[in-house]
Amino acid sequence: MFYFDTFLGHRVLKSDLINESEMKLFFTTRDFCVYSKTGGVSQNFEKMCEALKSVPAINRAVHGTHIENVEPLKYDYEKTDGLILEKGAAMMSCADCVPIVLYAGGVGMLSHAGWRGTAQNMAKISVQRLIDDYHIKAQDIKAVIGPAICGRCYEVGSDVFEALKKTVLRHELCFLQKDGHFYVDLKKINEAQLKEKGVEQIDVCPYCTACGEGKNLFFSYRYENATPFRHSAVIQI
Repeated sequence: MFYFDTFLGHRVLKSDLINESEMKLFFTTRDFCVYSKTGGVSQNFEKMCEALKSVPAINRAVHGTHIENVEPLKYDYEKTDGLILEKGAAMMSCADCVPIVLYAGGVGMLSHAGWRGTAQNMAKISVQRLIDDYHIKAQDIKAVIGPAICGRCYEVGSDVFEALKKTVLRHELCFLQKDGHFYVDLKKINEAQLKEKGVEQIDVCPYCTACGEGKNLFFSYRYENATPFRHSAVIQI
C-alpha cells in the first residue's frame, strides 16, 4: 500500500511493501523536485545527497531495455533504462512513464518503462536479469510500480496499441478501444508482465500523473507541454 511521508520536510510517496530495513525507497513529488532537464533544482539534489549521505547513480533513459549494474564512484549511466544496486543509492526520473522498483535478497533495481520500453517487455527483462545474475526466485521479488499516466488519460495510435497488446496474455484488462480511439494503461500492462514472470508481491501506485489528485502531486510530460521537470524514484541500500 502506498502512503505519504516526509523527507527533509517535504512530502514524498512510499510503499509499505518494501521494508526500510531492506531498502529505502521513496518517490519525490512536486514539493521536492530533484531532477529537471533544464536544471534549476540543484539545491534540492544537493540537500537530498546530504540527507542520504550518498550521491545516487542516475540513468539517462533512451526508452530501451539496457540495464547496468551500479559501480562504486560511478554516478552517470548513459543510454540506460535499468539500474541494479547492491550498495549505495540510485534514482530514476519520470513524467508519465512507469518507474518500476524491484527488490530481493539485498539487491535493488530501478527500471524505466515508457510505451517503447513496455512494448519491449522491460518488466520481464528486469525480472529475468535478477534471476540470471543473482539466482533470485521470481516469487521472492518485491515489485513497486510508481506513479504514471493512467489508462483513461493515455491515448495512443493503433500501432502502439497493437504493439503493447502483444506483450501480455490478458490484454483486455489493460486496453480500451472506444469510438475509434485507443487507450492503454501502462501500469496495468507492466503489472501483468511481472505476474507472467512469476512475481507475486506487487504494489501498484493508484495515482495518475495526468488526472485526479495525482496531477497536483507529480509531473506529466504529455499534459504539461513537455515539462522539463520530473518526479524521481530514489532507492538506497
